[in-house]
Formats: sequence, structure tokens, C-alpha cells
Amino acid sequence: MARQKLMTYHWPGNVRELRNVVERALILEKTNEIQPTSLPDFQLEARLHKTGAPKVMATGTLDEMMARYERELITSLLEQNHFNLAKTSDQLKISRHALRYRMQRLNIAEAEESLEEPASSATKFDSQ
Repeated sequence: MARQKLMTYHWPGNVRELRNVVERALILEKTNEIQPTSLPDFQLEARLHKTGAPKVMATGTLDEMMARYERELITSLLEQNHFNLAKTSDQLKISRHALRYRMQRLNIAEAEESLEEPASSATKFDSQ
């Protein structure tokens, strides 16, 4: 079964990748024969290869590039979670306080803040 799993995989990394997989399986294996459970999930790895690594824009300093990536990641997760800070902080494995701090540092506005501003300015116009 393990042999079949090894033979059906595409091996984009060629011999080096095969060698690493076999070495890892030997380390993990507790029996005299490599079992399929000691091999990586090749379907998962194939999906990861398809999505690829994030495109790197090598402009600016490392700190600027890290801040840009962090801003994009946090913004994306906030949008996915409909700007729910509790869900987003849980997903990032940080506290809500740490998420708020990072949002302030990266100039990311909370959804409520951006929604409140137009409403408050509309109220000012209505009262005149």
C-alpha cells in the first residue's frame, strides 16, 4: 500500500523530495515496513503546491514587507469573519487586545468605525 502511494505521486521535487519522504517515513515508522500512515498526505501537498506561495513584492525594507503582509492577512481574515474581532483573533491565535493593537499599528480601521463616521456626519447635516 505504501509502495502504491509512493509510485502514484508526481514528485515535483524529483529525487531529493523522494529521499526526504523516505527518510521521514523511516524516522516515524515503528514497524519493519513503511506503512502509508508514515507517508505525507500527498493530496494535501498537491493542493498546497497549486495555491503556491504568496507572491513576494521585494520592494522596501523587510519591516515594510512584513507590515504589508500582516496588513493583508489581517484585513482578509477580518473580511472573512465579517469584522468579528473575536473570531479573527481566535483564528490568528492572539488575544483581541493584540489584534486591536496590530490593527492600530497597521492603520486598519474596524468596520464599526468606518460605518459610524458617515452616519454621524449625516446626523450633523440633518440637524441643520
